[in-house]
Amino acid sequence: MKKPRVGRSLEIWDHIDPSRKVRVYRNLHKKCFSIKQDGLVCCHAEHVTLQECKFIISKAGQKRVREQQQKNVHAFVEGYVVGTNEADREVDGEVTDGQLMSGLTNWETLYYNPYECDGFMNTGQSMIADTARFVDLYCDDTVFYGADVVYGANV
Repeated sequence: MKKPRVGRSLEIWDHIDPSRKVRVYRNLHKKCFSIKQDGLVCCHAEHVTLQECKFIISKAGQKRVREQQQKNVHAFVEGYVVGTNEADREVDGEVTDGQLMSGLTNWETLYYNPYECDGFMNTGQSMIADTARFVDLYCDDTVFYGADVVYGANV
């Protein structure tokens, strides 16, 4: 059965139980994110905003990627789907769009490359992110954005 595709984060609520966490991963074939709940893909989305997030990497899946040089689904961001505006207000307060465009923001840029790192990394640091209060995922580029990130291991 073909899964619905939505554009915005809150549209995902039509396809999940918003009181429970989801797992989100980049779907390379569909060029979007797949949203899983209870182990099943519920829908696909262009943009997802999550709260109370945990970054999950399957070490076995990561090892297969490195050995076979072929990507597979092994990295997720887990959390509750929330509205983007709500997350922006929590993270940046009443910052204007102009201030955001000039770089005045509390959001941090994260990325994950299974060939180069063991987890989601901040672009300016060499530490692996474990959790974040909010994560904003956009499928038009390969970068994940997080706020109030808690880092674990040094690389």
